[in-house]
Amino acid sequence: MVTCCGNASSGDLPLTVYPFILRGAHLIGVYSANCPMVKRLEVWNKLAGEWKLDLASICRVVRLGELGAAIEAMLTGQSKGRWVVDLEEAV
Repeated sequence: MVTCCGNASSGDLPLTVYPFILRGAHLIGVYSANCPMVKRLEVWNKLAGEWKLDLASICRVVRLGELGAAIEAMLTGQSKGRWVVDLEEAV
């Protein structure tokens, strides 16, 4: 099962459905615009707590100050995988 929520720029999802069909998977869209704020806060708190992902295990985390070097590495083909920018220092 795959869920899709929060397509901020548009409702487009440019993909083929064949991988879902071949694997018997379901693509479920989540329409959260009418979700009550109490429920949203509950989910956001879980995402920040018990459901929080260990991003370091699935990608490289870079601080905002390291972003220039990270982008340069991407543009020159010296990097691979996923990158997440840690904005903690920017707040």
